[in-house]
Amino acid sequence: GGGNLQLAVFHTWKLKDEVLIRDGVPALDLLDGDTLSGGSLSPRHQVQVQAGVSKNGLGARLEGTWSQGGEVDSALSGSGLTFSDLTTLDLRLFADLGQQPMAREHPWMRGARVSLSVENLFDERLDVRDATGAVPISYQPDLLDPQGRVVQLSFRKLFLPPRAVRPVE
Repeated sequence: GGGNLQLAVFHTWKLKDEVLIRDGVPALDLLDGDTLSGGSLSPRHQVQVQAGVSKNGLGARLEGTWSQGGEVDSALSGSGLTFSDLTTLDLRLFADLGQQPMAREHPWMRGARVSLSVENLFDERLDVRDATGAVPISYQPDLLDPQGRVVQLSFRKLFLPPRAVRPVE
């Protein structure tokens, strides 16, 4: 059998991101330093890349996301905050055990899948700095992303009805 190859690229480019709180006050421009939540960034550019390949029940999938950094005016710190760009990669490997040759000898493998996934493969973290170059307490990397890299091994089993056996003539 033939395999399967998938590739997708998405680029989100925000041209305008404004919020009007009420009539009579200027709109907040979230792309020009204003914030709603006291200091989170609304990136102007974000790129997502997805790639996958599979053949004979074995496969891999790679997903990457890049978000543009920038600056915001923070009411919390009293000065501007600078957010770094952030690039993360997620990897997932899987094997459908029922499609492997050894499954003929072990019928329990029919409908079984084992997967290994790694989120944030390179353990990238957002870096936020104030005007003095220090990292504010509420923006410590471990507070923004307490898990960092996550490795997960999973096993899935579908309970399928037994295969029909043709009578011998």
